[in-house]
Amino acid sequence: MASNRSQHPLLYPRFAGMQRLLLASLLTFAATELHPFIRGSDAADTQASLPLAAHGTPFYFEVIDSHDAKYQGDTPAHMGKDGGLTVRPNVALGDAVYRTANKSTVIIGTVTLVLWDRVSGSLTVEFDPEPNHRIAVGDEVWVDLNPDPAKPRSAGGPDTATPPSAP
Repeated sequence: MASNRSQHPLLYPRFAGMQRLLLASLLTFAATELHPFIRGSDAADTQASLPLAAHGTPFYFEVIDSHDAKYQGDTPAHMGKDGGLTVRPNVALGDAVYRTANKSTVIIGTVTLVLWDRVSGSLTVEFDPEPNHRIAVGDEVWVDLNPDPAKPRSAGGPDTATPPSAP
């Protein structure tokens, strides 16, 4: 009686282990090496291609949270958030937070947390206040989206640095 089974050598049961190993190797190669070509451009790549903000670009935001201390030993802090970013920010811990009133700009705090939500184009900033500055919920303050490294914040005190001009 004739067998209906194909006589191809790779279909023999004794080669089943080798077939699985070959298939696993091929899938691993495809997943790791061909992934960028198959997937195309990522949303993260789109955000990474945003132009860096020019030096001195202000990002205005409203203070939405003020607290004395969240944890034992903590210090007072304020938090604000706003959206509409169309450039890539370059804000770091320790950067200055400014307030402009009556055409006068003063440093009122230091950045202690910065969170960029790339999907919504928003920036959340938490900052510690400088002494003797009243900061209230609803105040409009700002940070430089890309501080000029040639003009570091002065170590002489919070108000001795020359802030970038606010438009």
